[in-house]
Amino acid sequence: MMNDKILQNYQLEVLELFKVHYRKMSAKDMALDFTTVLQSTFCELGIIKFSPHEVEFLKTWFDTIHHQLFITNMLNDGQFNEIIFHSNTEAQKIYSDKKEIIEFPHLTPDDYQLSFEIMAQKNNIAWNFSVPFASFSTSIANQEFRITLIHHSTSANRISKIFLRSLQKINPRLSLFNENESTMELLIGFIKNKKNILISGSTGSGKTTFLRALLSEISPEEHVVVLEDTHEILTFSPHQTSFLSHDDLLKKSLKDYCAYALRMSPDRLIVGEMRSTEVVPYMLAMNTGHKGLMSTIHANSCVDALSRIALLFSLYSENKEIDFSLITKLACKNIDYVIHMENKNISEICRVIGSEGETPFYEIIYEKNFARTS
Repeated sequence: MMNDKILQNYQLEVLELFKVHYRKMSAKDMALDFTTVLQSTFCELGIIKFSPHEVEFLKTWFDTIHHQLFITNMLNDGQFNEIIFHSNTEAQKIYSDKKEIIEFPHLTPDDYQLSFEIMAQKNNIAWNFSVPFASFSTSIANQEFRITLIHHSTSANRISKIFLRSLQKINPRLSLFNENESTMELLIGFIKNKKNILISGSTGSGKTTFLRALLSEISPEEHVVVLEDTHEILTFSPHQTSFLSHDDLLKKSLKDYCAYALRMSPDRLIVGEMRSTEVVPYMLAMNTGHKGLMSTIHANSCVDALSRIALLFSLYSENKEIDFSLITKLACKNIDYVIHMENKNISEICRVIGSEGETPFYEIIYEKNFARTS
């Protein structure tokens, strides 16, 4: 009888104790289940008998936090591109043509933070005050996502931000981009002739999706080495070797992998995204005659992409005395084409001709005009 009174009259207190046990147990074992946490909690309370109905409020909390049920409930529409969690009460669902606000008022700030800490922990990702930024790929309700976590310690309002970008389970084809026949032939020609290609664009512009579409045109006979810091490029060839970097581990950075890959007789070398030190061995690989190399880079245009890759080389090269004009020459000599993405479409294709000083020379061979709103 006393059990009934505890569960009926002290739900908040019982829930808080359940949370304490959950935090302690999850820190040691992420494979724990609801029953294990419940037994530990009720052992402390001296509760022996109870019905499933009486503990339903605890099961709901466990599923919401441990299994991120509040996220799963948002995935009923597979057509969205991204979900951004702005706080414990509001998220933004982003489609290609609209944005939708989603409210979920039953999550406390502490529960919101805990749930994403649990997600990171399940994926063996460090995410805390010392490591405030994390990015990884994971599966939620049989859907693939790229997760980006920004810790609340970086924010003035002390609220963590979470970004879930939807990833396709199968590699897209070039037909997804609805280009005309001549443009399609041009792109396929780049692949067949093993041109070195740099794909540029802003965040969410479709760079990685387009890269994956290009990779689907590669002959299955080629040995392709893929280097990534977050797994987004699915297996597209039986002769594919994939590396996933861990910058916090010795000899497992993209720069290290790039150097290793050159010893593996690759027909092509693919780097998911150019960001830092990996640009040096990648550019040097081009300069030693490797062909068919592809990567993506954050930039505002084709010419900006050439300037940015030269800047990255300058910043991360061990030889700080190399003149920037020589770096620009190295980039423009070895990159054959730059393809700029905007709004999930090809905006511009440039053929790189060369350079003079720090100025790249290029020819725009394709350009699409987008209607812009003020």
